[in-house]
Parts: sequence; C-alpha cells; structure tokens
Amino acid sequence: MTFSEVTIGAMESLLVQSMHGVHHLFDNDNIKKILRTPTEELDFFSFDKIDRIQDLFSTFMEIESFEAKKAYLSKLNEEEYEILVRTYFHIVESSILASTPSRH
Repeated sequence: MTFSEVTIGAMESLLVQSMHGVHHLFDNDNIKKILRTPTEELDFFSFDKIDRIQDLFSTFMEIESFEAKKAYLSKLNEEEYEILVRTYFHIVESSILASTPSRH
C-alpha cells in the first residue's frame, strides 16, 4: 500500500501538532479516558491484534482531508476508536522519543 504525498504531508502535520500537545482529531476527554490505562498494561500490540490495528490505521491514513478523518472517527465503534487513539499516540510518543537527543 502506498500513500500519496498529500496524505503523508497531512499526517506529518497532525503528528507535529500532537507532539506539541494540540490534538485536533481526537476529543481530549476521550484521550484521557483511553490513555488512563497504559497501553503496555493491556498487551495492546500483541501479534493477534496487529492486523486489525494495521487495517484501521491504514484506512485512517488513506483519508486525505481533516474533515473526512473526523467523519471516519465518528463512525467507529468504541473499541475501534480506542485502537486508533492508542496507535496514533504510540506513534506520537515514538516520534517525540526519536527526536529527543540522548542524554547521558
């Protein structure tokens, strides 16, 4: 699967904003509720769940406009929404850690 440059650019923009604490796509109350329990405690990225995670996130990534992404999110059931929130913020956290120089 390949994503268009527009799609990748839009997603990078959203990720950069999220890295600065601005989360336009997700409701802050839902973020707090979902991330209250650390993902590591849930064995969230287990092998048996990875295909579903990848399918949901790939579909989300393919959507080019911000409004269409919001509409997609609004149609997800609670479990699917949680999967996307956890996946998205895992990517945000990984991006922050990767961009932070190591300190010894």
